[in-house]
Amino acid sequence: MTIDLYTVQLATSTVTIIAGLMFILDTVLRRPDTAGRLWAVSFMGGMLTSISYAVWILVPGAWWAVAVGNGAMVLTAGLLWCGARAFNARNDLLWVPLVVATGSGVAVLAEGPDGGDWAGAPLLFLALAAFSGLGAAESLRKPMRSHWAARGLTVSFIVVALFYAFRTVAYFVLGPDAPVFRTFFGSEAAAFVMMTLIIVMTVSLVILRSDRVGDSGGGGVSHWSDDEVLTSSALRRVVEDQLERANFHDEQLVFLRVGLDEVESIYTAFGRSAGSALTDRFTAAVRRYAPPTAAIGTFDGGGELLVVAPFPRMADARRAAIALQGGIGEQTMVEADGLRLSASIGMAGSDAVGYDFDRLLAASGEAAQRARESGGDAIAD
Repeated sequence: MTIDLYTVQLATSTVTIIAGLMFILDTVLRRPDTAGRLWAVSFMGGMLTSISYAVWILVPGAWWAVAVGNGAMVLTAGLLWCGARAFNARNDLLWVPLVVATGSGVAVLAEGPDGGDWAGAPLLFLALAAFSGLGAAESLRKPMRSHWAARGLTVSFIVVALFYAFRTVAYFVLGPDAPVFRTFFGSEAAAFVMMTLIIVMTVSLVILRSDRVGDSGGGGVSHWSDDEVLTSSALRRVVEDQLERANFHDEQLVFLRVGLDEVESIYTAFGRSAGSALTDRFTAAVRRYAPPTAAIGTFDGGGELLVVAPFPRMADARRAAIALQGGIGEQTMVEADGLRLSASIGMAGSDAVGYDFDRLLAASGEAAQRARESGGDAIAD
């Protein structure tokens, strides 16, 4: 018994549209950060893909719908990757999927009405494999890899990347009309793969975004809000304004990325209530011991805060980091058998890196990673 393409496309469209509407509704209710918005738009792209392919199947002569569908499908995969980058507080590189998606659509239009069912297929397959591979790699970077829900996203990305990599090889080696290709890599097989993974991805993204923005409904970030640190969007607005003015006055701003050591192990060993108390204690200590002129905010729900303050020299910033680290180290937790907190701090200054927010954030993140790799409870620049 075989299932015709129309039935398969109807099932895929139903799953995609329902999942997309659920995620978009959740996005509207939560007022998310950049990652959430990019993921929401990616679901819209998936819905447009389903509608376009349905038009292609149902309307004779609607070959142009393949161009729209291919472009929207590439954009969907690319935006999932961009959202993961934004979640990890990196530049989202939105222009990359926009360019590739446009190219995928143009490739179909260039072949015209005689292009057939597989017009633009090679570029589509390669783009989906590439963006999915990049998405898998991004989901394994911190802070996303600290979230258990990200494993579903990682597996989904890997499956899609492998499927389309093998599909590309089979397309060129066997040809799209070969029985083996039609059985294992045809439109029906691809639809079943995507239906399954859409469900897994939707659940993973909802949980990730829920952990990130919490249930405050006001754009805050879960447990940070009670301690009055800036949300990620507010932090960016404040600091970008400071960077612009510091650049005009030729003064240095320093990013200090302050992360708790072994936060994942503490959550695992002592439970969520102890982990929440840990975060509260950590945030209070950062606010108390950071310079009074500093902007303090969060960009990661997994145990890091960003402190941005003016310092004439990096030596001055290091002394402030030492004082901050010492203040955090004075904190103990009754909830975790008297555990004493420790933190690793990565520093990056505008004199060396420039006045771009994303570059400074990335440089301080790399320094923080070096501090953790040195054994923790360290400062690196």
